[in-house]
Amino acid sequence: MLRSLLAAIIGGVATFVFLLIWDVTDFTTPMTAYFLAGVVSALGTLLWPAVLGVWAWNRAKNRRDERIQEEVNRQMSGKG
Repeated sequence: MLRSLLAAIIGGVATFVFLLIWDVTDFTTPMTAYFLAGVVSALGTLLWPAVLGVWAWNRAKNRRDERIQEEVNRQMSGKG
């Protein structure tokens, strides 16, 4: 449920931002802008779990590496 809600919010924001940029710059025709906005929002909706997963995995790995380094430093200072 939460994932669907976040996907809808991210898709809506991506669509809004793209259409806002199109409206301000007027660099393409309206039909192309709506098509591109749909594609961008669909990609944002589909890819946000993967991006969030990679970010969370890297964060957990960094924390684990920090704890290991702290333990190594603690053991090395005890021996010296």
